[in-house]
Amino acid sequence: MRIAVVALSAATLAAASTTAHAQVVRRRIAEEPTAGIALPTAPLAGEVDGRTVAMNPGGLTFVRGRELALALDLEDLDVATSSGPGFGAFAATAFGGGFLPRLGVGIGVEWLRPPRDELTPDPGTPVRFTAAAAIGLFKHAGLGASWHHFVDDTAIDGVDAFDLGASVRFGGRLAAGAVVRDVGTAAIAGAPVQRRYELELVARPTGTDRLDLGIGGRIGETRLDTDGWIRGSLRVARGVFVQGALETREVHTLTDTVAGTIDDDRRDARATLGLELSFGGKGATVLGTGLRDDHGDYHALGGQLVLRLSSTGPASVIGEGAHLERVDLAGEIGLRELTAIVARMRSIARDPAAAGVVIAFDGVGGGWATMQELRDEVTRLRAAGKHVYAYMVNGTGRDYFIASAATKIYLDPAGGLRLVGMAGTSVYFRGLFDQLGVVPQFEKIAEFKSAPEQFTETHPTETAAKMNTELFDSLWAQWLTQTAAGRGLSEAELMTIIDNGPYTSGDLDAPGTPVGKLVDGIGAPDKISELVARDMGRVLPVDAPVVPRPDRWTRPGIAIVYVDGDITDGVSRSVPFLGKHLAGGETLVRALAEARGDPRIGAIILRIDSPGGSALASELVAREVFATRGVKPMLCSMSDLAASGGYFVAAGCDLIFAEPMTITGSIGIFFGKFDLSGLAAKLGITTTTYKHGARSDAESMFRPYTEDERAAMMRQLQYMYGRFVGAVAEGRTLSKAAVDGVGRGHVWSGAMARPIKLVDRFGGLGDAIDEAKRRMGISLGTQVQLYELPAPPASLFNALGRLVGVSAAVPGASASDVLDVTAIPAVRELLDSVPVGSLLAPHAAQARLPYDLDWQ
Repeated sequence: MRIAVVALSAATLAAASTTAHAQVVRRRIAEEPTAGIALPTAPLAGEVDGRTVAMNPGGLTFVRGRELALALDLEDLDVATSSGPGFGAFAATAFGGGFLPRLGVGIGVEWLRPPRDELTPDPGTPVRFTAAAAIGLFKHAGLGASWHHFVDDTAIDGVDAFDLGASVRFGGRLAAGAVVRDVGTAAIAGAPVQRRYELELVARPTGTDRLDLGIGGRIGETRLDTDGWIRGSLRVARGVFVQGALETREVHTLTDTVAGTIDDDRRDARATLGLELSFGGKGATVLGTGLRDDHGDYHALGGQLVLRLSSTGPASVIGEGAHLERVDLAGEIGLRELTAIVARMRSIARDPAAAGVVIAFDGVGGGWATMQELRDEVTRLRAAGKHVYAYMVNGTGRDYFIASAATKIYLDPAGGLRLVGMAGTSVYFRGLFDQLGVVPQFEKIAEFKSAPEQFTETHPTETAAKMNTELFDSLWAQWLTQTAAGRGLSEAELMTIIDNGPYTSGDLDAPGTPVGKLVDGIGAPDKISELVARDMGRVLPVDAPVVPRPDRWTRPGIAIVYVDGDITDGVSRSVPFLGKHLAGGETLVRALAEARGDPRIGAIILRIDSPGGSALASELVAREVFATRGVKPMLCSMSDLAASGGYFVAAGCDLIFAEPMTITGSIGIFFGKFDLSGLAAKLGITTTTYKHGARSDAESMFRPYTEDERAAMMRQLQYMYGRFVGAVAEGRTLSKAAVDGVGRGHVWSGAMARPIKLVDRFGGLGDAIDEAKRRMGISLGTQVQLYELPAPPASLFNALGRLVGVSAAVPGASASDVLDVTAIPAVRELLDSVPVGSLLAPHAAQARLPYDLDWQ
């Protein structure tokens, strides 16, 4: 550039010496011949759109989905001081971010119309093509590069320019962007192009897009000219943003006079102010810019129009159109699936555009507390003013329990309702063992710990029978009371209906009778649509929810640590074909430690659906819970089961949530083995044991325990039970005597557990999340990021199934689901009767529920 200046100065002096009466001529030096159109409010860092292709390629990894931006910049060419006027189109997208790093790509085309008469050398009227790409570094940083190519009929034709950019976000309140422009760009018309270094810091004082403030600067490598700017964006209403920027630039001029050419450095300043309106995925920004030139004169420089088309944008200024949403409840609902459903229903409850919800049932499966939690969410939707319509073909008792909370229930004419009550069966193996010559030997604490009874007895003991009856009576009372209230029936009327079930759709088409009150209409889907429209008073589309752009870069984090299945020693596993999950103590300890140390996570929720298992693993997990208590809010949300070892791990939490139909308690322990010596003898099998130590073969299944060994085993159980009781007493702020009084293996429903202080509040995961927000000091309306830990255990059969395409046969199913032998009811009932954790670790002391509940 200095070569061009010297050459131009010499030419000017020569002209001045031959033309004594020439007028004074001022020409501005084009310091940035490779610059694109002016984008005064576009950021180098922070929230970006398609314009980041030109501004900072490092920001491409932060693009949300697909972005298209069209920018038109019009300026008064008599006062313009840079090559800013023109039209630009920019498109960008980003993908990946899971196993592979986040990648961003973009392209741009700009038709530049700079003030040719005001700048030297002549910048021409080029078209600038841009291609850019970026790669994510960790989760909150990106590094990118862009290539620019110029097409024109002047010296800039064919020039290639390269920029390097980086963008990083530091949490949710601070971001930074840096760009090096014209890295190694060749000289234009013999004049070198200087590299320019740009840096911008962006702050969000509120942590949201309510206010963005940016400050940045630029320095040229050759002339050391410096520019600076500040900019801001203020959200004044839903979808309405006021944008503004102040910028100062160093301006270099050559002034031709009679005496010669004067090289002068001065500074101009420009102010930009405008308004952005968001219509969700579309947006429009109008800006106006004023200039104070290097002589101190003020001018209206021009204006800019920016149109945006995005996959997701800020919430629309006009709001979203009223619509209905559809939620499908079908098949077995696991613990993680339930989280997604609850989050979806809570989102619908907050959405003012969602006028109602259609819930389609298709044999929903899961425990009764899961059903109660879903029913509670339906009740919450209605409390939020949403109409809730339930539609089913063949409704089960579980389907109907949830649906009874809806505004209306509709049934397909080809189906019916299987309302027949509840029933459950406990399987006892003692008779089989006697025939086989197998002797079960178990010790337990205490009289209510009936888990070994399925092996040691042919029927329940009197104590166990009384406990089971009280428990199942509590569950049934919940179902009967809530279902009857939901449908405006008395409990006696509903009980009569149940005793005469099941029913076809034809049986239920009897208005004016108690049976006719079970449903509000019968019809095929097209007729149901008419009934819904009639009830709503208008026809509304059934649409997927519109997801606006998050108003935060990072949301407050809440970890959900799942204790799903039998608690075992070691790592978590899944058991192919049996549909069983094993919650490994080692895996859970690691997950809790990770959540406790992660600065993104403000609270932890222990989400439990477990009958217990290994006493040792349960205590190790409980120890980690106590270590977390006081460091971060540590809450517990019990699902269907949180009993024995499942309660052990929950006891140290600050607060315990459970549904009234949750199964919990069972504070007790047992230990034992099966003596197979009788069976071996029947089969003609003999054994010889070589040992050192009187009890070295005590765990052998080919001989019984001695009385001395049983006494030693009982002492161990008493010690471990004491530790169990002590942990519960400490966590629940109770005396050990009080814990023993409600313990001793006694199983309780959530409704029974709350009065005895084993449970603090009724509610599901959504309620636990709300409480976590309160303890984190954020509002209930604040959206949070849920970190689900630990990762689901991998299954070899699932991996093999994916390789051969088995999982593709059933959408959403895994290979083990497709090949699941538990689809056969008789097989499932048998397998559910045998604790998998006990089979995998027969010698480990067990803190486990007496049975697997499968009440229909």
